[in-house]
Amino acid sequence: MLLIHTSLLYLHIALGSVALLLFWLPAFARKGSKLHINAGHGFYYLMLVIAASGMILCGIGLHDPIGIYAADKVLTEAQQQRLLVWRIPLSQFLLLLSLLTWVMVRHAVTVLRVKENRAVLRGIAFQGPNLILIPGAIYVCWQGINIGMPLLIIFAIVSIISSLSICAYVYKQQIKPRQWIIEHFSSMIGSGIALYTAFFAAGGRRIVSQWLPGEWQLVSWLVAPIIGVTAMILLTGYYKRKYKVQHNKTLQQG
Repeated sequence: MLLIHTSLLYLHIALGSVALLLFWLPAFARKGSKLHINAGHGFYYLMLVIAASGMILCGIGLHDPIGIYAADKVLTEAQQQRLLVWRIPLSQFLLLLSLLTWVMVRHAVTVLRVKENRAVLRGIAFQGPNLILIPGAIYVCWQGINIGMPLLIIFAIVSIISSLSICAYVYKQQIKPRQWIIEHFSSMIGSGIALYTAFFAAGGRRIVSQWLPGEWQLVSWLVAPIIGVTAMILLTGYYKRKYKVQHNKTLQQG
């Protein structure tokens, strides 16, 4: 099991490194251009593999945390308990983050494909993972409160808000013309926030710890959501004007 975990982890890190850079290509490319579409498709499929591998890695780690995270160490029972106190909740958080990434990136692409035909988005294949986010986030939030990890609490709340936001779009009686463009844009930014948060909270934690010791590491974990949400708010208005997402016209529920 350790060999499988290690091999999958290297693949996950390699693909994640590519995605960290690839995210910016469709973001800055002219919307609707060949570069934007091709880079967006590449990012989409890459993120699906990253999210799926992340969930598998977390599942393996939760099944045997000592065997995976302390395989080369001889720990006393007390040391094992201290490891489990923070390692299990962190794995649960990363599992939630991987699921959030899966949900956001699929939603971002599918809203463009179906446009006003939102009946597709109400199927169990799409709404199932999305609705799982809510109880999963509540549990992770409770774990964060128990062990005093603000990161878990913050992103549990983000996950709940994201899930409810998707539900609001999917089940809304009426949507504005071309509103799926805004939904695509905001969901893609959401997947980018999840990607960079995972990097700073897991893969880049050792790098960050050299510059920001102790509780100051929380600052690095919050950089991605703060910048992402700010960009989402500022650019949503711009794209609404650009693509004429009108307030006075609506489309009936599809």
